[in-house]
Amino acid sequence: MATRDLTLDDFEKTVSEEGIVLVDFWAAWCGPCRQFAPVFEAASAKHEDIVFAKVDTEAEQQLAGMAGITSIPTLMLFRDGILLFNQPGAMPPQALEGVIEQARALDMDAVRQEVAAAQENAGEVPTEVDLDDFVALHSQGAFVLDVREPDEWASGHVAGATHIPMNDVPARADELPTDQPVFVICRSGNRSRQVVEHLRGRGITAVNVTEGTAGWAGRGWPLEH
Repeated sequence: MATRDLTLDDFEKTVSEEGIVLVDFWAAWCGPCRQFAPVFEAASAKHEDIVFAKVDTEAEQQLAGMAGITSIPTLMLFRDGILLFNQPGAMPPQALEGVIEQARALDMDAVRQEVAAAQENAGEVPTEVDLDDFVALHSQGAFVLDVREPDEWASGHVAGATHIPMNDVPARADELPTDQPVFVICRSGNRSRQVVEHLRGRGITAVNVTEGTAGWAGRGWPLEH
């Protein structure tokens, strides 16, 4: 099967599909990436039932940032929407085959039970997350609530966020989901912390994003306008 190129628009949908999905994060200027490319292509021809995808980190800088890519090439392997392998560095053919065979051999029912047990044992969802943790959660479709004022929102916001200004949250809290955490973000983490306290008092699992959009932009990650 030929490899496919992924963008921010279709990444989440692709890696959430049933079966195994391998994603190679690469760039044209990267020597190890060019070294790994034929290994990846050969594996795609051998394993026709697996989705082999590539993300050009130069063209998809926002996606690479959201996925927490700090070194390339980086290989991720998903099965049935669950991330099972995430490792930087060019792999020789034998190592790649080993990763694939291990993924094939897994009992996914057991894996899902282990994931559920780990989540249950983790206890209460934390009240705060830093940007490094948040960017990974955001890439997996976390619900984000931006509580800044309209002019701040218009100046740039995290992609996919829902906007409800801080003072409007009490009256509009019913618009928020109750079946997943709500990650609340402002400019620096102060207003969002107050909103988190209010929402938790109403039984909504809210989590403050420390450093806020100012920290996000300060790292060079793009904002949506």
